[in-house]
Amino acid sequence: MAIFERDKIKTISKTILNLTLLTLILTSACFVASCNNRESMVTCGSKKPTACCDDSKIPVISHGSKKPAISCDSQKPAISSSDNKTKMPKTKEKVIADLKNQYWNYYQPQDELTIKSIEDLPSEDIKIKLTLQAHTRDFSHFLISTDDSQFRKSLDGSIVAEFKIDETSAMKTTTVVKIVSKNGTTSQPCTITLVSNPNKYWASKGAAGYPNWITVKTDPYLNFNPPCTVDNWIYRTPTDSDRKFAENKWGGLIKDAKSNHDKAKLIAKSLMDDLKPHIGVPSDAMKVPPFEQYERMVSGHDKGFCTNLADIFIHACNSLGVSARRIHLEKVHYRSDKFSIRMGGMHSTTEIFDDQLSQWVWLDLTYNILGAYLGEEGPLNVAEFSMFLNQSQRRKSLKVLYYNYRDKSEELMLLNQCPEKFASLDGRDTEFHYFYAPTNE
Repeated sequence: MAIFERDKIKTISKTILNLTLLTLILTSACFVASCNNRESMVTCGSKKPTACCDDSKIPVISHGSKKPAISCDSQKPAISSSDNKTKMPKTKEKVIADLKNQYWNYYQPQDELTIKSIEDLPSEDIKIKLTLQAHTRDFSHFLISTDDSQFRKSLDGSIVAEFKIDETSAMKTTTVVKIVSKNGTTSQPCTITLVSNPNKYWASKGAAGYPNWITVKTDPYLNFNPPCTVDNWIYRTPTDSDRKFAENKWGGLIKDAKSNHDKAKLIAKSLMDDLKPHIGVPSDAMKVPPFEQYERMVSGHDKGFCTNLADIFIHACNSLGVSARRIHLEKVHYRSDKFSIRMGGMHSTTEIFDDQLSQWVWLDLTYNILGAYLGEEGPLNVAEFSMFLNQSQRRKSLKVLYYNYRDKSEELMLLNQCPEKFASLDGRDTEFHYFYAPTNE
């Protein structure tokens, strides 16, 4: 069981995103609320979330009060033979279930180029402004060409297009965009086509009543900005002394590693070697920064469990330039002032972001896991692992890279060969609580 304490972070806010696995994969829009230097929580479910501190001080936005609406239009007509007349069937009310994939809000790849915004500009006709955002670390400027014009330099990545509103034909404009880095190299071009179909165009086709449509086509496909970037998930920024400590402790160990996942595996194995002999219930004295927790455990002055292992691991990774985040798992089904009922225990787990793969990768020091795979595909993130774990056919193909800290060996094995049972991830009612630092925008 993991016990959370309030992290004493003065420089940034920390927000927890709560969601069940099914809500993580498919749910209607749920966005983040932040409060200045206070913890806030967004829950995508009807249950009140469990927090790492006093629940009464945490604002909660509930996004689960609406019942899902299901379309019912498959009724067969009922025909009465008594009077040989066809009677119209009694049809149920047809409603629409609005589903939007929120998985990518938490597992957004590191796209090179995204759409920041699309605005409606004042005009008697149709005028829009599409703004792009580059996510390369050495970004300098954009080169933009519209309808075969000469490329122009742009710092804000804005594209403005205007279309006549009373046209009876479709209109379009095509823009080519390149990202230029500070060393002068340019990216592959991205083509953005804006197509206008005014309502008079639809009327000319015999389909009156359609609105004015603007269709945005991009090649390659451009996503909108995610609510959180990779950097937002690092809610505790390492200090200079943290980076020095990590470099002295693990820098030499990872210097030849080729990827962030490889680096994280080496750090995880070193930490398991050092900390596994000291697993137990931590004292209140462990409510200190991660590397102080590490020193207390390895010196034998204190014990630690999953929360401590997770905090120490992600802080070591972040101090060495490997982006990492902590995720709290729980299945609480009843809460009162007197007691709570939960299925199994709570657990803190971790993910690192691998730049080469452009994805989050699950590692868990408590379960001795250095990675998970579905057959030959992977490594997986924790949401994927949990989803496949709870699908009987996919479960058969799950593999984990298991580390035995006692004999310092690691083995890729089928799930049914692994000595760990993953109780905190079993079942489809697991809530995933993601910690992150909101932007100041």
